[in-house]
Amino acid sequence: MTAGRLEGKTAVITGACGGMGTVACRTFCEEGASVLGVDVAEEAGERLEAELQGAGLDFVFQRCDVTSSADASGVAAVARERFGGLDVLYNNAGTILGKPLLETTDDEWDRVIGVNLRGAFLTMRALVPLMEGRRGSIVNVASGLGLVGAPHMSAYCASKGGLVLLTKAAALELGPAIRVNVLCPGVIDTPMPRGLADSLPPELGRKLLREWEASHVAKRLGTPAEVVAVAVFLASDEASFVTGAAIPVDSGITAA
Repeated sequence: MTAGRLEGKTAVITGACGGMGTVACRTFCEEGASVLGVDVAEEAGERLEAELQGAGLDFVFQRCDVTSSADASGVAAVARERFGGLDVLYNNAGTILGKPLLETTDDEWDRVIGVNLRGAFLTMRALVPLMEGRRGSIVNVASGLGLVGAPHMSAYCASKGGLVLLTKAAALELGPAIRVNVLCPGVIDTPMPRGLADSLPPELGRKLLREWEASHVAKRLGTPAEVVAVAVFLASDEASFVTGAAIPVDSGITAA
């Protein structure tokens, strides 16, 4: 059997129970990694653990609210106990808000910034010490809307744009020992964007989906596997000369 590209590596994946997170956890395991998946959705996480362990994969779940520094420290303690050290941190946890700037509440703003930006900062701060001497890789997940703006997406754009520059600063600070890169996906076919479309009146929701599809060169939404494939590359030793990069996985949206 051919060894996977992540054979022997240890990884923490946040947002493990989301549309991209579940694919990431399975794929990283299938590529040979031992994975600690974290999410606030405890029941879903336990189901995912049972499913992946039942398939013979090396996966465990830990509940974690990424906006909590105490929870992030708890994940670091579990990772240290289970793995001894860490090779990969995949910051996949995220949330979305589509709302006019003037109608966005304090709590909504804080929630989006908290999950999308603060969460990545907290997990990086807690887990980077476990990467000492291991040529670690951090893969953050931002968005194409971290590179370009869009109306009614001010909180989301601010959080993802901040994550892009957090990544670049961290790459310069933590290198060469640790590589730090960020993915900037287009609209990926997961419950998150579909939930945003479903929150609109039906005709407007369908119109938004058609517009999203048309905005991609491929004329369709992306799939989680297409994003995770790039994450696997960045987590692997094949990407040893790649750091500080913001990589669009968006079928050309930001090329315009």
